Amino acid sequence: MAASDGQSTQPPNGNNPMLADEESDTISESVALENLARFKTDLVEFLGELYCPDQPWDVVMFEGYGRGLVATRDISTDELIFLDRPILLGPRVNNYDVIFCASCCRIQKKLTICSGGCRLPICADCDPSAAAETRHTKECKIINSWQPKDPRRYCKSILYAMTPIRALLLNDRDRAIVLGMEGHQPRKDMVTEIEWLLKKNVFENLPVDGSQVEFLRQVVNVLNTNAFETSCIVPDQENNDHEIFQRGLYILGALMNHRCLPNTRYVFDERLVMRCYASKPIRQGEQIFNNYSRTLWGTQHRIIQLCFSKHFLCGCRRCRDPTELGTYLGALKCVRERCAEGRMLPLNPLKVASVWQCDACGSKMDNVRITKIQEIAGRVVLNNVVKKEPDYIVQYLKEQAVRFLLPCNQFTVELKLQAIRKIQQDVSMELLVEKENFCGEILAILAKLDYGECYVKGVLCYELFKVRMVLAGLRDERQSFPDHAALAHLRTAWTILGFSGNRPRDLDQLAQCYGCKI
Repeated sequence: MAASDGQSTQPPNGNNPMLADEESDTISESVALENLARFKTDLVEFLGELYCPDQPWDVVMFEGYGRGLVATRDISTDELIFLDRPILLGPRVNNYDVIFCASCCRIQKKLTICSGGCRLPICADCDPSAAAETRHTKECKIINSWQPKDPRRYCKSILYAMTPIRALLLNDRDRAIVLGMEGHQPRKDMVTEIEWLLKKNVFENLPVDGSQVEFLRQVVNVLNTNAFETSCIVPDQENNDHEIFQRGLYILGALMNHRCLPNTRYVFDERLVMRCYASKPIRQGEQIFNNYSRTLWGTQHRIIQLCFSKHFLCGCRRCRDPTELGTYLGALKCVRERCAEGRMLPLNPLKVASVWQCDACGSKMDNVRITKIQEIAGRVVLNNVVKKEPDYIVQYLKEQAVRFLLPCNQFTVELKLQAIRKIQQDVSMELLVEKENFCGEILAILAKLDYGECYVKGVLCYELFKVRMVLAGLRDERQSFPDHAALAHLRTAWTILGFSGNRPRDLDQLAQCYGCKI
């Protein structure tokens, strides 16, 4: 024990100061274990019927990670690990192209404002005038207690703040669970939904320094650190499907620590229950990992995203390998014209400021120029080309992208994913063949990454089966379709996507028709 001025002091009871420090550490560890036990008890109570007593996971403390999930026994590929439900759920901070009820997400033909004065779009069934107590009544009362200005007009800022606002309705146990989650402070350049409400001066009676605002700020920090994007498919009056994106705080899901090569996948079913499966075998005692970033992003982009949004740097084997296990997702085309096959790679992929070097001619480039190339490529591809029609995207990949991007670069892969999504069966055979090739190429990248039975693989296997089915019809090869490989793709798609509430509409029928339902 040392005094603040650097001089040694002796504890009043004359005990060895080293022993006192050890006792302090023991007490701190004991308190941490008690807190963890209380947290686990509250979590199990919250999960209710979704909790299985013989579950293959436990919540433990990992040095350097904090809390996390560990396998309590060997877990097989595709085995269900846990079910989780959102403790908080609400509209994602985003722009929507349809009007929907803020409470139940039902599509509305025209904007109907809540009769209770909360300035939210509400359907007839959820409106407070429909019954003594609707699912919207309590949150409407909270919003009205702040005295909204201009109550007859719709307020998008309130809609965007609904997820943290709903935290005010939680009971004491659930509040403790939420506040027990890690919550990072927002970046200085970030205006959260609560600060936006205050900045826009939406309410007459919501004190900036009040206890409710302080609680809402804490909840926003927890949401920004831990929430998942989810969505529900909602039909309109003409039975056209619309995907309403939401964000949910799934506690068990959030407790999984990060790895760029995770061992799990998850889907959300029709009830928005998270179903988490093993994407590869997990041995007893191993951590149960999720990927907080995008599967097919290059290392530099993952590092930046994780640093800004999750406040840590990953150092897994994928991140440490400049080639990303031979996929070259983050590699750039060598800028030297005479070096046609060269690939620019970071000398130290864990450093954003690393110098890059060509693996063929040895030329080097500083990070400033590399970042500029990536920014230009990203702006052209993500802000422009991905929004085009599929034939334009395919032509662009053939004639333009090859000039400055490698076939395996993350931006090229993103274009191929968009083409796969947009190319439907009523197009030319040439486009269908391109879609087939793109599916195979990206599946090969996932295999190199050893990504296991992941969600992206399920989507690609479904698309590959469908396009091969259409091609078989055009080539008059229906009698030989599906072959063993095609059936394997359909079986994989059903295994991965079968419980997803957003699975393709015809997947059930296809799986039933070809005997792939299990």
